[in-house]
Parts: sequence; structure tokens; C-alpha cells
Amino acid sequence: MHKWLLIATLALSCIRCVQPTAHLDPAFDLIHSAVAEKKVPGAIGIVAQHGRVLREEAHGHSDVQHLQPMTTRTLCWIASITKPVTAAAAMKLVEDGKLSLDDPVDKYLPRFKDQLAPDGKHYPVTIRQLMSHSSGIQPSPPLRPSFFFEADWYARDIDEIARAIAETPLQFKPGSRVRYSNAAPYVLARIIELRSGMRYDRFVRTQILNPLNMHDTFFAPPRSEAGRMAEVLRREDGRPDSTFFRFDPTWRINMAMPDGGLFSTPADVVKFTQMFVRNDGRVLSKASVQTMLTEQSPGWGLGWALNEDGSFYHTGSSGTLTWGDPQTGVAGALFCQIQDYKTKAHESLKLRHGFRDAVNAVVVGR
Repeated sequence: MHKWLLIATLALSCIRCVQPTAHLDPAFDLIHSAVAEKKVPGAIGIVAQHGRVLREEAHGHSDVQHLQPMTTRTLCWIASITKPVTAAAAMKLVEDGKLSLDDPVDKYLPRFKDQLAPDGKHYPVTIRQLMSHSSGIQPSPPLRPSFFFEADWYARDIDEIARAIAETPLQFKPGSRVRYSNAAPYVLARIIELRSGMRYDRFVRTQILNPLNMHDTFFAPPRSEAGRMAEVLRREDGRPDSTFFRFDPTWRINMAMPDGGLFSTPADVVKFTQMFVRNDGRVLSKASVQTMLTEQSPGWGLGWALNEDGSFYHTGSSGTLTWGDPQTGVAGALFCQIQDYKTKAHESLKLRHGFRDAVNAVVVGR
């Protein structure tokens, strides 16, 4: 009996990974080719439609040095895909009446009353502007080293970073232009903590991740999951590949980076993306989802980048992408763990965009 149970379990696992969806072959062939040609060390792709996973595949290695295979259960650093998760958490407070999108930051963080723009004047930054890259807050968080995973940085807390940001000048008058900011989410996360009475990471866990059954998504991966973690390679023209990041299970992670600290799987992230595609009101209200997918500044909703056709997406500097299209019901993701944005070829970006375009070319519903 146990033998047949094992066979049945393995069979179901194979069906999950390889669905009879030949129309998606061109998209998944791109992953296979990119890995075979060593454009990326490994990659995981997933496509879902109307809440059902159509196909999910992994190719290549999650750790080249140790020849560890990439699987659909490999945990990846999703980097900036964390930003729409942070925005969704803030929207829960908006729904509860504890926050308004047009509240000024200095209502909750008085230190920001002294922050000045280049013309020497103070302009209040709003919650909406924090979430749509129009706040004028500098691009990079102060105090953060070039290597995000240093022990000293992980030992800091969000309040400390928000206070340091308040002491920096604005880059421009809030709302007057768009400039991508990795610092603004720290201000938003601190406000989430103050209005919820919980640590930012705990609030995200209880209000977003757990309700979506995203149990493979972590700010601080447990030591027991270390074997599932992918390394992140760094590739630069004229230099040999190097390891940018390899998870160390002995790390003590206090800093839950709200701009890019999450680790996850494509399957888990697609659960989050599908929330915006389906908009069933189960975790976020329908009004919150609609607001997040409505343009708030050129090219941006709240947390999400927007396309003119009504679809939305976000990428991560570690080689990640997720996107969704409410018109077709499609939500997808492609994760490859390589930083190659300083190369001329930009192979990981080409693969991510190529995969999305190939999926969009064959889905039904538009």
C-alpha cells in the first residue's frame, strides 16, 4: 500500500511540473535555451490562468559551484518584488481606516517636517507618493552597504533607517516627477509599524503572506530551509562570474528590508500576483486592488509598474519577474538568480521579458 501511495504522489508531482500545455512550449523553450547557452545559470518559470497553475518548470543550477540543481521548490531572493508586498500591507491599514493615502508622512514621523527640497522649502510627502516613486526621497537607503547582507546592516532596524532618511534632503518637490526609490519603502514600513502596533515583518506575515498561503516566503529563512536557497551570481563584462550572495544559516536577521528583503518561490509569488489578477476581495478589498492598479504617477500604480494594456509587473535586481493581466487572467513569474544589469547583453532581462511576451502571445482571453 505504501508503495502505491509513493507512486501516486510522484505522479501528481510530475503532473504539477509538466502540464499538457504544448502552446506554452515556446515560452519554456526560452528558459531551456538560455540555461543551455549559459546565459543564466538556472531559472524557474511558472504560468497560471484564472487561479490554476498551467505549467511550472525549473532548469539549470541554483548553485553552480556545488552543482545544485534548480527545482520548482528552490528558494530565491526576490529583491524588489518585495515592494508591492509592502504596498499591499499598507493598503490593509487604509482599509481599516488607520491610514489615508493622502496623509503626510510627517503626521506620523515628525522628523520629516524638517526635510527640505532643493529650493530650500519643506513640502509634505504623502503615503501615496511613497508607494508610487514620486516622493522625492533619495534612491538608496542611507547607512546601507553595497552588499545588503552584511551582519551590521541586518542588525539594524527600520526605525533607525527611517530616522536617517528624514535627515537627508529631498531630490525634488514631491509629486513633480518620478524617480525610483529604494529608500521610500523604509519610511512606509515604519509608518506601518506605528499604525499597526506590530513589527513590519510580522504585519506582512499575518495580513498578506499567511492569508495567501505563502508559506514558502520569508524575510528570515529558517535554518532548516538553507538547503533550498539559491545563490545569486554577479556577472560583469570582462570579469569572471562571482558569487554576490549565498545564504548563511548562521545569520541573525533583524532587518526585514521592505524594499527587497523577501525570499520566495515563483509558485508563492504567483499566489500574490493572482490576488491582483482575480480581485476577489478575499485578502485585499476590491477597491484596494483597483487603486493599486490605477496609475498614480507616470508608469506606476501603488507598488506595481503598469503597462498601457492594463497589465502590471515588477522585477527584482536578482533576476526575478512577476506579472499579471486581469484581462486574460494570467499571472506568471520567472526567477533566475543572477545580477547582470551591468553587462551590455542583459541576458537575464531579455529572458524575463521574452518569457512574458511568449506567454502573452499564446494565452486566450484578451
